[in-house]
Amino acid sequence: MPTTHPNLSNSHAQNCLWEQLFVQLPPCASQIRSAQTRYLGGAALFASLSDAAGPSNATSSVASGGPAAHNKAEETAGRQSQTHGSGTPKRGQRRIFHGGSSFSKKKPLRASEDSAIALFKDVVSPEAKAAASESPPLGELDIAAKIKDLSVKKMDVLKRLQIFRESIWPHLKEFRGQMPKHLLISSTQFLEKACDEIAEHGYTGHSVELSRLCSGLGKSDLDIRNQLVLNICHALLSEKRDSAGRALLIKELTGLWQHISQLRRRSQEHELLKFAFPSIQDVRRDIAEGKAIKNHIHPTTRSLAALFLQFSPDQARDIMPGLLATIAVLSDPRFVRTGTHMAMAPLLHLVAAALGGKDAATESYVSGIFDDRVRFPSTKLSEIQSYVVQQWPQAIEMLHKENAPWRSGSSSIFTSLHKQLQRAYSARDTGSVYSIWQDLKSRLEQKPGLAKQLRNNADFLDFLIFVWCAFRRPRHLQETFDLMKRLQIHPTVKTYTGMMHGWKFCKDTDRIEALWQKLAGSGMKLDSVIWTERISSLIEAGKPQAGIEALAEMLAQWKNAVQKNAPHTAVQPTIEAVNAAFKGLIQVDRKAAFDVLSWAGREQIEPNIRTYNILIRQSFRDDSPDEVQNLLKVMYQHNIEPDSATFTIILEEVIGRMGNASAADQVEAVQAVFEDIKIAGLRPNLETYGKMLYAVSSLANGTDEAIAAVLKHMREDDFKVTPHMVTILIERALSRDPPDMTAIDALLLEHGFSHVGEGDQTLWERVMSANAITGNTDRAMTVFNDLQKAGRPVTSLPCLTDLLWALLASEKRDEARRVVDVVLEYKTKDWDWEGESKDERYWRHHFWFLAEERGLLEGKEVPDVLRASLRG
Repeated sequence: MPTTHPNLSNSHAQNCLWEQLFVQLPPCASQIRSAQTRYLGGAALFASLSDAAGPSNATSSVASGGPAAHNKAEETAGRQSQTHGSGTPKRGQRRIFHGGSSFSKKKPLRASEDSAIALFKDVVSPEAKAAASESPPLGELDIAAKIKDLSVKKMDVLKRLQIFRESIWPHLKEFRGQMPKHLLISSTQFLEKACDEIAEHGYTGHSVELSRLCSGLGKSDLDIRNQLVLNICHALLSEKRDSAGRALLIKELTGLWQHISQLRRRSQEHELLKFAFPSIQDVRRDIAEGKAIKNHIHPTTRSLAALFLQFSPDQARDIMPGLLATIAVLSDPRFVRTGTHMAMAPLLHLVAAALGGKDAATESYVSGIFDDRVRFPSTKLSEIQSYVVQQWPQAIEMLHKENAPWRSGSSSIFTSLHKQLQRAYSARDTGSVYSIWQDLKSRLEQKPGLAKQLRNNADFLDFLIFVWCAFRRPRHLQETFDLMKRLQIHPTVKTYTGMMHGWKFCKDTDRIEALWQKLAGSGMKLDSVIWTERISSLIEAGKPQAGIEALAEMLAQWKNAVQKNAPHTAVQPTIEAVNAAFKGLIQVDRKAAFDVLSWAGREQIEPNIRTYNILIRQSFRDDSPDEVQNLLKVMYQHNIEPDSATFTIILEEVIGRMGNASAADQVEAVQAVFEDIKIAGLRPNLETYGKMLYAVSSLANGTDEAIAAVLKHMREDDFKVTPHMVTILIERALSRDPPDMTAIDALLLEHGFSHVGEGDQTLWERVMSANAITGNTDRAMTVFNDLQKAGRPVTSLPCLTDLLWALLASEKRDEARRVVDVVLEYKTKDWDWEGESKDERYWRHHFWFLAEERGLLEGKEVPDVLRASLRG
């Protein structure tokens, strides 16, 4: 029998535990207010905590490290059922948005306004901050006058640029994409002139800033960026600098290329600097298409232009001199050091692919590139031209050298396997995970030299270990550790954190605690991330008291270490550890959860945005929008900016409360939301689009027009529809009466999912289920068989149940028996019997009882756990 846990809020032992483990500080007025408001909810609590929290005496420690899986966003809460009554909704019911003028952009927001749109605008609207600005924005004529005066002033270009950035740019940004034409022209001319003067004087350190300022005005021309690239390259060639000085120039060059790759990509508008080049497949496809069309552009230039798909080939010509100069510099050992090639690997890989053979870029081609409409001082350009032509043989050798350092970087085989593993895990495709593991072992046997690369890819091994734990595969976990031991790869704290994270998903607290005891006894220096994971794992796995005890233990060890003047021997509790406890406890014991926050306030552990996000989510679940309003106000007062998770939580509620809105109102709401996101400087990502699509699809009267509006905006942001999104739309089509299989077929065709090799496991299992539900058992069995042939048999028992019912209804007993046989064989052959196949919950599903009832298990050798389940 499963272990039952006492309700913490009713437990006398739990109250004693808090009294014993958390030492009360001397009472003061602010703490008394905290105690008085403890049960009033999050807004009152944080208001009192903010009174109590003065400057912290303790040095806050920042959590670092941890497995990639640990950094995921908050899990989406299950949707509550909608009600369509009038008046004040009861607790637990949704307030329904009725459309109308609430979407008006001009309408002032009221604190009592019962509209989820108001909550959203409280987060993204910059109006309050603009009103609080110390200096009012300048008018058009004032800005124009300032630009004109600054342009003619006789001062160094760097000083003019500083004045422009500090006193003019903030006012230009207020126009938010609607800048008057005369201001756009004058400010663009100012920046172009600044670029020219910087190139003339050879100033460095400002290239990325200039490129970004130009982008802010909508000027993405590559000739300016080419000028900036050449300026950095010329500085490397002509000026004597020490190692640190050369490293700074290479760093600036890398950052500039990262920004160039982000130009004209809406998905990158508010991202940090990073490479955003197209995939190597897209580059090769564009090169092939270019060869099929006759044009006036040199074939080598046309091939290299494939790196810049957001520009026409003719526009991409402008960056070619800078590109060739960069490759030449990167092949020169005088300018590069360890790590340089790795940092520039995304660019080097694509250039190598575009150039193809060693004879693709001849000396005459390289020399000729610098004779063609280059915006750069002529004397300096001639010097760069001579250098690149002379250095080009070494550049070609670097690009085509098989064991070049940069080839062991971002595109190594282990990076590729890592991406495959992430996709397999996301799709819960255990067969693919096993194949990747076999592929890894095979490669290491065939090429022992790969072991050295594997030692430099710890993230891949850590993620593999996490997956084995999440999928309950202890035998494969042990095999992985054995492999690491043979290769002399030592597990780290991050490795063990990943193990805990994996076991948390399958609620295996016994293994979590066993691992913790070994780590605690080993003397290994633990960090705040693994402490946080332990606390989170225990509470979310159904042991809240053990999770609180772990948090108390963390605090006790820290205080003891501080008293002994040895703080380096312990880990200081952080807000993330508190958040882990709070997030888990709020679901099972509200009082205990707020006790944790009260204690954190007394310990001067300040709440962060994640704390508020947890409270906001819970307030929506409690149907308390007024409390959400208060939380947002407290966030604003304490300068805590909403993040993408805040936006996502409230966005779901905005859309989810539009149940009775018309198609036009739904589209207007979607557009208003996206406009406010843009104004606030936030940017939706794929997760946001997925949740928004789900929210619209889940409405009782969610319209095709609203769905189309979301998808249109997503495409404009350079995002592609994912298999998960198509699955959401399939569920919507199935929810219609009758289910619409024609619409499902159209969705698959529209988004390019024509066979099981495209898309993920979940998508095709649902397609199989859809065919079964709509009575097309032949097509359902085709998908079932195709997945089996691909080594990915259907494992979703709800989908298999749909198929089994349909086959039995059509009197296709032989095919029904085959389905049961395939599932049994897959779950019992060559798999780890300490893992998922031993999970009693799996074998208690209705699918097995239906198979037994219809005689489909007769004569079959079934696992003991299934036999016991069927016997009751």
